[in-house]
Amino acid sequence: MPDSSKSEAKQDSRYHTYTTHSIPWFIRVMWVGFWIGMIWYIVKYAIPMAKNYF
Repeated sequence: MPDSSKSEAKQDSRYHTYTTHSIPWFIRVMWVGFWIGMIWYIVKYAIPMAKNYF
């Protein structure tokens, strides 16, 4: 019985050509921007609105 997993791996390598797994700088900037926006939202809106309930 031939080993078909090796031939499938060779076929898959045609579509997956990753050379590194480092995160691009613009994704890191978006991630930092997201967290800054989240903290701003919590301080600006969530904490003052929570005071109405407690």
